[in-house]
Amino acid sequence: MSLHLPEHPFAKRLVSGWKDLRDPKTLRGLFRSHSDRGHERYRRASITASASLIQKALTIVISFVSVPLTVHYLGPERYGVWLTISSLLVWMSMTDFGLAGNALVNVLSQAHGNDDQRTAQEYASSAIWALSAVAGIFAIAAIASFRFISWSAVFKVSTVPSHELTLACGLTLVFFIIGLPLSAQYSIYSAYQDGFLWNMWAIAGNVTALMALVIVTRFHGGLPQLVLALSGSRTVLACVNVYYMFFRRYPWLLPVPSAVRWHYVRRLFKLGAKYFVTQLGTLGIYQSQPMIITQFLGPAKVMVFVIAQKVVTLPIDLIWMATAPFVPAFGEAKARNDWKWIKGAYRNSMLASVAAGGVLLLVTALVAKPLIRAWAGPAAVPDTSLILWLSLYNLFGVILMAAGQLLTGMERVNALVVSILLCAFLTIGLGIVASRSMGLSGIAMAMALSKVVTLFPIWFWTIRRIFAAGEAQAVGAASQAAA
Repeated sequence: MSLHLPEHPFAKRLVSGWKDLRDPKTLRGLFRSHSDRGHERYRRASITASASLIQKALTIVISFVSVPLTVHYLGPERYGVWLTISSLLVWMSMTDFGLAGNALVNVLSQAHGNDDQRTAQEYASSAIWALSAVAGIFAIAAIASFRFISWSAVFKVSTVPSHELTLACGLTLVFFIIGLPLSAQYSIYSAYQDGFLWNMWAIAGNVTALMALVIVTRFHGGLPQLVLALSGSRTVLACVNVYYMFFRRYPWLLPVPSAVRWHYVRRLFKLGAKYFVTQLGTLGIYQSQPMIITQFLGPAKVMVFVIAQKVVTLPIDLIWMATAPFVPAFGEAKARNDWKWIKGAYRNSMLASVAAGGVLLLVTALVAKPLIRAWAGPAAVPDTSLILWLSLYNLFGVILMAAGQLLTGMERVNALVVSILLCAFLTIGLGIVASRSMGLSGIAMAMALSKVVTLFPIWFWTIRRIFAAGEAQAVGAASQAAA
């Protein structure tokens, strides 16, 4: 008895892709550059996504391993301080003040698509030296105020020696200040569709940090030593990465002060500010639920919702890692007027996201309750209706994932700002109303409906306009070439 797949183009591509992946020549080809630009974009996106999965897995391993390594000898107060400092380090490492992140990815990918190395150097130099100036301001403020701050009062601890806590906080600030100009590294690698190289450096940093953590805990080091183990090792590797990036990989991007252009700094600030607003909006969409639950249903219900959300949203995190490398590829293809590839890549990434994400969400929904019972105990097990609404919410997110990456790559930030802010306000308002009648399920329902009402119409309408404008531009270019 043989199994016959439906005669559908996407089904045929899936079967053909699976057969190709089993061919050793295809696997070796993933690590060789391709002369066809469209094929090369797919190749780089595939490698970057694979490296992202490995890097994410190592990050999870470190977070799990660090608990038994540190909790036993640090004690409750030290361990609480360590968790707080670790959270601060994570948040501070993502701070770029609008000068890096997607803003820098957009402008550098456009310069790359135009083969304009001079403009690329000016943007990179403007971003890095502006971040260095911000770091210098922070350094001056820290030096002037640090000795007047009672860190024991800030952290509300009594058993941790003052000198140990002060040194740990001082080291945290030092690594934050050093890391500000280094934060542009991710954007540069991403813009040149070399995100896999960034992930390789991140993997090396995670492995080094894990080894350093084991050594420090082996000798029962205090809070300063733990900060050095995790942040210090990663900062040293980031500094080494500076040499590789600007003297080996992208020598034309060497950030010299003479290449700084203040109008480029202003453009990065302006574009980055819009992306920052979208980040604030996403906090309302994804992080407002615990506050709503605490106020209207009681803090005991927060655990049930948050744990269920962590389990059910795992597939969408995987889909995001797989599609994020397309952001710079879309920008570079736009600069080259390659609209045929953009439309095909958008269609393929959406179909693949829905196919893979739909299966993963179905499996996750089926195993969510027994998994939560085994992981967090019977008290954390949610109702079936909550699992269903969260699964539907994440299915909508999977459908929208490729659209969001396209809008980011095309630099359609206004559509993102308006839609995400509307979605955030509706998520919070509808969540408050629905929580009173439907409980936790009502909050999940509000999240799902808010996406349908706001993101779907605005994003897909904008994408239709993008492709219509792209087709007109391509026709115009063809007419000029014929003339």
